[in-house]
Amino acid sequence: MLSVKATYLFFAFLLLIAGFSCVPQKKAASSKNELARVDSQLVKHNEELKEIEEQKSKKQAANEIDDTASARIQKFIDKTKAEINQLHNENTIVIGDVEINKADWDRLRKSLSASRNANRSINDKIMMLSDLINRNTVINLDQDVIFEPGKYTVSPAVASAIGKFFEPAAKEIDLFAKKYPDFPMSLVITAKGYADATTIAEGSSLYKDLKDKISLSGRPPTSENLNKELSTARAKSVIDLFTSFTDGRSSGGSNISKIIYLHEGKGESLPDPKLSDYKVDDPRRRIVLLFWSVFPD
Repeated sequence: MLSVKATYLFFAFLLLIAGFSCVPQKKAASSKNELARVDSQLVKHNEELKEIEEQKSKKQAANEIDDTASARIQKFIDKTKAEINQLHNENTIVIGDVEINKADWDRLRKSLSASRNANRSINDKIMMLSDLINRNTVINLDQDVIFEPGKYTVSPAVASAIGKFFEPAAKEIDLFAKKYPDFPMSLVITAKGYADATTIAEGSSLYKDLKDKISLSGRPPTSENLNKELSTARAKSVIDLFTSFTDGRSSGGSNISKIIYLHEGKGESLPDPKLSDYKVDDPRRRIVLLFWSVFPD
């Protein structure tokens, strides 16, 4: 009788051990399924990044986003893609493991935790980038209003009415930053100056002033040289004006940690690639485009 009881207890013990040994395998299978689900979301994020990349390229081709901001956004996209690809490759190995021992179980849990955290972070960043790409982040400033004829310095009247020109952009930037308070951000402000193809009269004070700014090894400047220099000087004046405007505003605890100011003269280049009816002295060519772009650090 004792022998039968001992045998019974022995088999009961074996069943109990087997039952316990099955628990990690069941948990492993469940965790693998969860990891596969999260991993599929990461792969989807890769496709969403590609769509944002295409939208960014179209806006850049249409001169609706400046080159510096585009390059910085591209750098962020590339970095995020690399993060996703690394996680996906690691997850593929873990998901494919047939048996799970203790070391593999720890690795599975770590992979699941890392993928979940990355998925949340990347999803938030994609939402922010998509929002940014779909916004109008450029302001068209009429040079005939800002500058007096033959001048590239801002008139006192314009300087005193500084908010009229820059307040719309400043409000958009503030609203965007407040919408994503959890992201430390950098802000790029770029002014692109454009000029028409009108010849600047030789002997005029503007001609002499611009000529002194151009280094051509003794050669006389062409009309294109002069108009490019004029557009550069006007872009610099606008960016200096915007810098003084933002310096006078309270940051209010903004999450924008760094502001980069840039200016560029495009000379007689046409500001809107979609238009084909520009004339030599077209006032639509005498503009400064002010771009703003925010991206996560």
